[in-house]
Amino acid sequence: MLWKPVLLFAAGGLACPVLAQTPPPAQTPPPSFGPAASTFPPGAEVLSVEGEPLGVLDRVETRADGERILHIRRPDGTLTWAPSVVASRGERAVVLEWTRAEFEAGQAAAPPPVEVAATPVPQN
Repeated sequence: MLWKPVLLFAAGGLACPVLAQTPPPAQTPPPSFGPAASTFPPGAEVLSVEGEPLGVLDRVETRADGERILHIRRPDGTLTWAPSVVASRGERAVVLEWTRAEFEAGQAAAPPPVEVAATPVPQN
């Protein structure tokens, strides 16, 4: 008489395929803490980690490799840059993880050049 419970159990699984094949619960993507282009709006004030004003965000450039570069217009009108990995969005401004001295010492007037892989030119 052991076969009757086995048949009933098997028949129950066949009769209700939804219960027999329940999909795994839906996975929600983890929250993204990385900066997005919309996180840094042009025209936002840029501050140092101490809260000193460094300039105004001119634009955000996204490179082919996914790296984002913040172009910052200094108070004197010159344009400089900072990688977005050192920036976060504060309540009223974009805040860099740099001091004013680090910002002034480490930046050039233009962003670093994008390295382009050399492609061989076909010979005819």
